[in-house]
Amino acid sequence: MRAVLFNSGVGSRMGAMTRLQPKCMAALYNNETILARQIRILSACGVDEFVVTTGPFADQIEAAVADCQRQSPGLRFAFVPNPQYRTTNYIVSMYLARGYLDTDLLLLHGDLVFDEGLVRALLASPAEALCLYHEDKILPRKDFKAQFCDGILKKVSVHLFGRDCYAFQPLYRLDADTIRIWRDKVISFVEAGKNQVYAEEALNEVTSNVRITGMSYKTHYIDEIDNMEDYCRVSEEIRRFDRMLDQMNHLIRF
Repeated sequence: MRAVLFNSGVGSRMGAMTRLQPKCMAALYNNETILARQIRILSACGVDEFVVTTGPFADQIEAAVADCQRQSPGLRFAFVPNPQYRTTNYIVSMYLARGYLDTDLLLLHGDLVFDEGLVRALLASPAEALCLYHEDKILPRKDFKAQFCDGILKKVSVHLFGRDCYAFQPLYRLDADTIRIWRDKVISFVEAGKNQVYAEEALNEVTSNVRITGMSYKTHYIDEIDNMEDYCRVSEEIRRFDRMLDQMNHLIRF
């Protein structure tokens, strides 16, 4: 299975941490980077092909991936540089990676921290296309929210509030037909000069033509890291979550 990881952002809200490295190279509580954690979890769930978009510090990302590949020689990686990373949103990275958006895949942002059980649940679902929401989480002011109708995704935006709207995380499992429809709308956006919007703006124009089912992540862990406050909070939360899972697994074994 293929995963597309978007790592072409500047990460300016991370302050000094991203002056000399990309955000995905930030180390979590156990000194494992966000990128290494994503690759480890995804590969453990059967993902063996990775497409990684890059912006600043592409050489560091490629070196980190090479380390992962030495540990797991069966993994394959392709890199898609976005030379316009300072002036465009990730919709351009998706446009540049369009040649890889032709099969069933996982699509995710490179600043997401999540647990393995979440990925396994996504892959085990009978739905052809899935996105993630949390029904009890307070709607974040600055992050993605999603609107659903009868459990089917209708709109994704940072500006959504109100009825049928939920906290949302940009990790998708998409079948080939769905990703091709989204990809084609991204192509039309970028070629029309709409390159400073989220790729979800293009998705919103085709949700009536696809069926992306919402899956709750309430019993799992996933969150994104946008700034240093997020970094400190998420690193501590995932430390506690991983420790809880380790304790549960220990009890099950014994």
